[in-house]
Amino acid sequence: MTWRTSLGERVLEGVEAALYLAAMQDAVKSLQETLDLEELEVMSGDDTFDFATAEQKIVLLHACLAALLKSGIEPPSLTNTLEAAAYFPFAFLRVRLEDEILVNREGWFDEEGADLKYHYRRLVWSAIEQYVLPRWKAAEEEYGEDEAVATFSIASDNLELWHDAIKELVDRSFWDRDWMVNSGDAEGLDDVDDSLSEAVGLEDYFTDRLPAVSAEQVTAALAKIQGWKIKESS
Repeated sequence: MTWRTSLGERVLEGVEAALYLAAMQDAVKSLQETLDLEELEVMSGDDTFDFATAEQKIVLLHACLAALLKSGIEPPSLTNTLEAAAYFPFAFLRVRLEDEILVNREGWFDEEGADLKYHYRRLVWSAIEQYVLPRWKAAEEEYGEDEAVATFSIASDNLELWHDAIKELVDRSFWDRDWMVNSGDAEGLDDVDDSLSEAVGLEDYFTDRLPAVSAEQVTAALAKIQGWKIKESS
């Protein structure tokens, strides 16, 4: 399958694919471990997806993983819920980076936790080095040196720059942020969003419908996500 991105219809490859897969697998594991939390830990910006059941999310997340990593199939028809699902691993990374940096600032990592100190920063760094830093360096050449950018490294605790870097990676994988328009009451979507959808040409995009999923579908989707290898995407 392929995905409609700002760079055309494509699948993720190389360090982008490796990052997306690792983030997806971690996000799904976290989703399973936080079922009992009263508040959602990670939000995509789309209420319909965010308040879906964990089972519905897992099936949608697997569909997005296939769309973004496996070539040879026509791209899916995009909806707010499908794009929100595709964005979810990036939202997860953003939350984990923030947690990691804030914990580090408080000095809560001891020697035994040294491997965790930069875990998520290491995870995203290769993609940032390849796709984000060259753009920032080019901007510096045109507009002058930015000290924050010049000193940015894997050990940086500049949370704003890490957020900016994740945003740049997201921009490579999505055409826009249409799914974030649906951040109100999902129950009222049919009454509220019709005129908005028509005004911006998205009549077939917004939906509050979620897939009815069986236990078998969830088990299969979960196994495929957990067992996915990058070589399978070629």
